[in-house]
Amino acid sequence: MAQGVKFGLAAPMPGADLDGLIDFSVKADELGFDGVWFPDHVVFVSPTEAHEAWTVATAAAMKTSNISLGTVSDPHRMHPAVFAQRLATIDHISKGRVKLTLGVGESMNLDAYGIGWNRPLARLREAMTVMQKLWATEGPCDYEGEFFKLKEAFLQVKPYQRNRIPIYMATHGPKGLKLTGELGDGWLPFDLTPDLYARYLAILKEGADGVGRSVDEIDLGLWVFTSLGENEDEAYKTLEPFKYVLCMQDQLKNAGYDVDIPEEYQGLDYFNIIPQDEEGRKKFRELGQFFPREAIIDFTITGSKQDCIKKIEKFIDAGVRNFVLFYRFSPDPALALETYAKEIIPYFKG
Repeated sequence: MAQGVKFGLAAPMPGADLDGLIDFSVKADELGFDGVWFPDHVVFVSPTEAHEAWTVATAAAMKTSNISLGTVSDPHRMHPAVFAQRLATIDHISKGRVKLTLGVGESMNLDAYGIGWNRPLARLREAMTVMQKLWATEGPCDYEGEFFKLKEAFLQVKPYQRNRIPIYMATHGPKGLKLTGELGDGWLPFDLTPDLYARYLAILKEGADGVGRSVDEIDLGLWVFTSLGENEDEAYKTLEPFKYVLCMQDQLKNAGYDVDIPEEYQGLDYFNIIPQDEEGRKKFRELGQFFPREAIIDFTITGSKQDCIKKIEKFIDAGVRNFVLFYRFSPDPALALETYAKEIIPYFKG
């Protein structure tokens, strides 16, 4: 057993219409999951409806009672003062259930719209600082940064019965990891093996130690694909067509997989594909052919119920305390969801 381990769900954006997203959130709440995370995109790589994430989260807040509600976003598309106001308002609607994850940004959401994101990590640091300052300060406050400046600024809405909204960071680069240790309330990286997670957590801990923080103050999460079936072969079979999104080239190499990827595919990953570029999307889908089965198993939670339990235990040993599961590539997604809710999660929560 592992004390304090949480299990949330990645919302099927893309993959569900607006009513489906609300129904999904209600179902997650009824089944006892800890949270739902909505990817915050202007567009997605696949052709689909792309609803504004916080609007969806607000609608979900009005239909649910217990789950936390968050997005995986960036600091570039909205001024942090406006962002802080929006989050505090939704926090009141949800009675204190809002969380936020910030990453450095993705070209698909920015480049086509002329939104600048030079020096993204520096912008992220400033945005976090501004939001936290506005939430925590009762009166007017000033701030002089490279990207954002405040002069006698204040908010007339604060988070619901608290002085901050938790900000997680979606990062696995050394500078981002150290920043997470310094400022983050949580860490939510995307697709790592247990060994990589432990290695990166050590860097995060260096950042925390440098400012006198304990890593115990940080909610250590992981956004991870899971395919639950009768056995590993059945579960892997439904993952195989989506191998190109299940891990990233740089992480594959960092994990020790010596994969020979032709030059024309070098550097392709989910975060730098432009949806309007059909040729680029085609090559991205083809990228999966170079990812070996053993790597996909390593980067995901795949197999029978017992296989998934054993893999979750490996991640817990590596430091994970908050799992965000994308389960819809399972052979029977509805059954996988029920199995997690009624058998796997109770095993870990006692």
